[in-house]
Amino acid sequence: MRFMKKLPVGEQDFTVLREEGYVYVDKTAHIHRLMTGSGRFFFLSRPRRFGKSLLLSTMKAVFEGRKDLFDGLYIYDKIDWNKHYPVIHLDMSSIGAASLEVFNAGINTYLDELAIDLGCGTLKAQTASGKLLQLINQVYRNACVKVAILIDEYDKPIQDTLHKPELAAEIRDILRSFYTVIKSRSESIHFVFLTGVSKISQVSIFSGLNNLNDISLDGQYAAICGYTQEELETGFTEHIGYLAVSESLSQEQLLEKIKYWYNGYSWDGEIFVYNPFSTLLLLEKRKFDPHWFDTGTPTFLLDLMAERGDFTPVLKDELLVSRMFSGSQALEEMDTVALFFQTGYLTIKKQIGDSYRLEIPNNEVRYSLYNFLLPRMTGKTKYEVKGLVDGFRRALEQEDPAAAVGNLRLLFAHITYDTHLPYEAHYQALLQMALLLMGVSQQSEVHTDKGRPDCIIWLPGLTYVTELKYAAEPKDLDAALVEGMAQIHRNRYYETSISKGRKIWLLALAVTKGEMAYQAELYTV
Repeated sequence: MRFMKKLPVGEQDFTVLREEGYVYVDKTAHIHRLMTGSGRFFFLSRPRRFGKSLLLSTMKAVFEGRKDLFDGLYIYDKIDWNKHYPVIHLDMSSIGAASLEVFNAGINTYLDELAIDLGCGTLKAQTASGKLLQLINQVYRNACVKVAILIDEYDKPIQDTLHKPELAAEIRDILRSFYTVIKSRSESIHFVFLTGVSKISQVSIFSGLNNLNDISLDGQYAAICGYTQEELETGFTEHIGYLAVSESLSQEQLLEKIKYWYNGYSWDGEIFVYNPFSTLLLLEKRKFDPHWFDTGTPTFLLDLMAERGDFTPVLKDELLVSRMFSGSQALEEMDTVALFFQTGYLTIKKQIGDSYRLEIPNNEVRYSLYNFLLPRMTGKTKYEVKGLVDGFRRALEQEDPAAAVGNLRLLFAHITYDTHLPYEAHYQALLQMALLLMGVSQQSEVHTDKGRPDCIIWLPGLTYVTELKYAAEPKDLDAALVEGMAQIHRNRYYETSISKGRKIWLLALAVTKGEMAYQAELYTV
């Protein structure tokens, strides 16, 4: 086996990557643009485990003048390496937030230890904001050079307490004073860069940093985190080759599969990137799994949706939001769609006029969300859901519609939540979840010249053209069922499948809460 560079799974220290022979995807062109452009105060929002920490670690090495680490990278011959800047690098993800006392103790201890590391001795101030002010002043005086401030995961203490609104608000107030210090010492500061998942509105936390340039949706920085297609193929060539052999796929087939699973993230609707965490674990473990999702399911988001009775973000195929949408919001008015966008469970797929089209990014996220959400919505365990979904698929493959619908009926028997969507759309979404978990090829709301069938399911040699109707009362089930099958025939939804030489089943479903009826016909020309 020829030598392959090590994969930086879980490694976020730029110096370690460069000194110990790890793969490093060069993002220094973006850093150079930030350093040489206008402005000094920047903010970037990206989902967790998306490379923000490595980005800041790389910036730190640049400001410290570590030229030796950048040989062969874009920025190597682009800047004057004799200009060094002291760096205050804060990682807010390392500070606990189980209570206000824990948070205060954690941030104060963190700053005290950082001051010692930077040669500033003991900080005498009693508050976090006071300690930060003293630290900036002392570092500036010691170096006689302006300071670079890098703050990673600025909002982590708030994210960790969103399920405790009062605690989140108290921590937000402390951080508001903390970050205001940065603006007050502007004359001592060369550069500021903050990262986080959410952008809590400037009014509520960044009131003092009104000159903060949010580059989160800026097209020129769309690929500052994550891997582009070119970066994936050129940076991980050998690893991709070995994975192709392991999967018994051609390289072209493998790249399509990787794209289906882990690509699809965009912050401008034009440049799309891979989730770096999942991609690295795929290449390391050589197994297609929901690696990123498994590191922390969005429980608080799902709880928030359940509390509000609004599952729109994950039940609709796409959402249109205004181009003015930035995800910026106050703690008191947390928007579900904005939270899903910020945390990476929705992404920008396209700009349409003055709007963004938001969708779930890829198969990893969609599969994982549905696998997590379907048990909660049906009141069944994951094992029960898996058994019913597997039974649904086997029955379809065996051309046994009665058994298939029997499994589906049991799956839908105890819906635990209502939604703001029309009930028919609600059950259509549940059907889509079940089909996705089955791993079958299917397409919802397929456009034809006569209308849109709810779902077309493709199995080996088989096609199921499916129409689902909702009945407000059990007595209306039969009428809804008749209308569903009539709609399939009237609009000839099966025509798109005739030319493919497959056996075609027509399947009409009628549902009401707790009950389901069906009608199935084998289509013959």
